[in-house]
Amino acid sequence: MSKNPYDRASDPAKRHSAAMTDGPDRAPARAMLKAVGFTDEDLAKPIIGVATTWIETMPCNLNQRELAEAVKRGIRRAGGTPMEFGTISVSDGVAMGTEGMKASLISREIIADSIELVSMGHSFDGIVCLTGCDKTSPGAAMALGRLNIPGLVLYNGTILPGSYKGKDVTVQSVFEAVGSYNAGKITAEELWDLENAA
Repeated sequence: MSKNPYDRASDPAKRHSAAMTDGPDRAPARAMLKAVGFTDEDLAKPIIGVATTWIETMPCNLNQRELAEAVKRGIRRAGGTPMEFGTISVSDGVAMGTEGMKASLISREIIADSIELVSMGHSFDGIVCLTGCDKTSPGAAMALGRLNIPGLVLYNGTILPGSYKGKDVTVQSVFEAVGSYNAGKITAEELWDLENAA
């Protein structure tokens, strides 16, 4: 049995990440990863990226940090090592009607590019993408189409409705109420109350 620690065998499923983690020439990379908290055992397993589009500008993606923890537990149970990273997101609902709306469609390309770049740059063996809105889901799917690694896009679920006057209300209800307010059909106070409930 060799006493050379670099002779230690890696999982054969490390089809990509072995180039990043294996052998004495990769000691600097391993040192960086160990500084983050990964162990030799972690680095001998397939490395699976966990991409989130978490952002604090909208409720669509707000639960992804919690969901990423569950995804990472599942990856560990399956014999892999998860590495989480984030990408951008732009809320149509927040940006609509402002200059910010010009950023919405192009954000899809940046999401795809950033997931692809991080996955390629860190030699991931697989990727799981958590998405939650109409630009993050196609952006993640586009990235998977470009990468030659196994991957999944998981939708984190729809925003739960609020309740106003005994009815479920969403941001769509608020958009409609703006029209009603501008037409003089509801008061500013009613619009405000709906905004706070939705």
